[in-house]
Amino acid sequence: MITADNGRFKLESELFSREIVADAGGLRTTSVLNKINGREYVRRPEAAEFQMSLNGEVIYSYNKPEYHVLDGNLVTSEIVFALENHTVSNSARGSEILALCFKSDKHKLRLTVFYEIYPDLPGCNKWLKFDCLGGELHLKNLFFEVLNTCPGEFVEAEFFKKQGTVLSQPMFAACGDEDIIQVHNMELNEGLFIGNGAPGPLRYYMAYPNWSSGISCGYAMGATVFNVYLKAGESFTTDKAYLFIYAGDKDCPAIRNCFREMIRRDLPMCPDNGSVMYCTWLPFLKNISESLLLELVDRAAAMGFKYFVVDDGWFTDNSWTVDPEKFPNGLEVISERVRAAGMKFGLWFNIGNDYGDIGSRPEDNALDYHGKPKPFGFGGKITTRCMASKNRDFIIEKLSSLAKQYNVDYFKLDFSCITSPYGMMPVGCSSTAHEHHRDASDAVFQQYQSMMYFRNAVKVQFPDLIIDFSFETFGTETPSIGALRYSELHHVSNLNTRQLDIVDARKIRNTLYNFCTVLPPERILGSLICLQNENDIEHLLTAFIGTPLVAGDLRKISGDNCQAIAGITATLNSLIQDKPLSELCKLRGDKYIGKKDWDGFVRYSRNGKGIVCLFKNHATDETVTVRIPQLPGAMKFQFHDAESQADLGTWTAKQLNDGIVVDWLKEKACRAVAFRPAK
Repeated sequence: MITADNGRFKLESELFSREIVADAGGLRTTSVLNKINGREYVRRPEAAEFQMSLNGEVIYSYNKPEYHVLDGNLVTSEIVFALENHTVSNSARGSEILALCFKSDKHKLRLTVFYEIYPDLPGCNKWLKFDCLGGELHLKNLFFEVLNTCPGEFVEAEFFKKQGTVLSQPMFAACGDEDIIQVHNMELNEGLFIGNGAPGPLRYYMAYPNWSSGISCGYAMGATVFNVYLKAGESFTTDKAYLFIYAGDKDCPAIRNCFREMIRRDLPMCPDNGSVMYCTWLPFLKNISESLLLELVDRAAAMGFKYFVVDDGWFTDNSWTVDPEKFPNGLEVISERVRAAGMKFGLWFNIGNDYGDIGSRPEDNALDYHGKPKPFGFGGKITTRCMASKNRDFIIEKLSSLAKQYNVDYFKLDFSCITSPYGMMPVGCSSTAHEHHRDASDAVFQQYQSMMYFRNAVKVQFPDLIIDFSFETFGTETPSIGALRYSELHHVSNLNTRQLDIVDARKIRNTLYNFCTVLPPERILGSLICLQNENDIEHLLTAFIGTPLVAGDLRKISGDNCQAIAGITATLNSLIQDKPLSELCKLRGDKYIGKKDWDGFVRYSRNGKGIVCLFKNHATDETVTVRIPQLPGAMKFQFHDAESQADLGTWTAKQLNDGIVVDWLKEKACRAVAFRPAK
């Protein structure tokens, strides 16, 4: 897959190849080839491979002097790196990795450029590693991937933001709000995805095809800034860029599932395959107690749920002590009942502020631009913590203690501190006295680094523990590659069906369809769907777009709905017993679903097991079309009602790929239909 010949390196599979050249002019990509149709994607083979500011000097990986259209000045760059060696290695997940090791005597730096390729995926990942060999290094304005690459000419192609769902202007910068962009040529019916694994507001794209850089992928350098300071012996590894090429329709489910697989292989392993998770937050908020939770545990278990999560409200403002009035026997009795019922125990804990011991450890507080403690949210008594202080060591100790005491299987870690998804606090921390960042200039990056640090430290002790940094902790309103790299499962929103006069399940599905366009749905806890009214089945099936996260007063669910939920959940559990439902197919494409439209989706694994969820809304259609791509070739598949197990028919993989017309919504408002390989 990887070959080397006199400074020319090629990463190659049956689908894709990328050629990189290291010579006297520097490092550059000279070819990105679609091997299925022989199309070359590189438009300017002399474009630099990366660029940065290093100790105040602007560095490009390749030097071709030219006048820049931004200001008309001549751009030149001294090539300060010399190729020392290269290595090729194999990863545990089946990839090959090329490492090109460069050294700069001028800056006392060793820089390694990594490229990763899989034999079955048409693309590659890339990242950089910096090792300081002496003195001090200051890195900023870093693009770790630069591509002057396009299917056909740039004038023929369109840029799409929001993971390929929203048409963009032909030249743009995306500062912190995009993690995946798509470039698609309508004439050629061909395109590419570029993903950025940087966390939160640190993500940055600059797409200006009239510049030699073309499409640059790296770290923010605006309102949120990226800076890294290294001393002798210290190292820094960037996040990853993901390049994926394809031939086919822009929103083809099979193509998206293939790119989804590329992202998935770079995520931490998750011990759960997508079981239903119940959370106590809605409608109870903090009004929970031992007697209430014991009753809810029994009801959740009767409906086949696999996780029971105790949310906020279990401790007092006294060193996070369990509230003795609410829980006179401690949380142990809840955890034990959960396990006895065959479920796993989850626990909410706040890591972003001093809530639970207000006023404690002021030296760990995050400071605003004026050097004052950064209040949490709109202000009040609660103060924000800095992740890159000794607070991270406290979190390791506290989470480890809780995990051991209560046999915790899942942690929901909550509350903002780095930045708020609601825009209610300044970004980062301006302290100059914290152990793990220098000042405001590097605080955001080091705070995210500290999150990963304490996550890994806790996972060493509890390898099967699922850690979830909620969207509030991560500071973003939408899921991203970066968020999923930090969390095995990621709670991405508080959208719920508690107040149906404000938000209903259809609106939530429209949101979740976008969230899961190309990201792995089995890693996304989409919303706090409430089960406590006549629409419970629709609400449960809406949650199936991702890993189902449900809430609600389970005592209010009718007997018939309890029985129906139990049947559907049992079917889901049987489908995901071996592996998660990794593939997603939206049955109406990227169409926004109105009240008079039916909608639906299919979640399935490539072993041929899956579930179809359909919603009638106010549509008058007598039939709907179900199309499922990528099922194993010559096989037949048997379909049955997920609730009643009634047989609904058998179809071949080809028929399902072409689309079958069914009347499954004729007498139902919504329906779940499971399928398996026919015997």
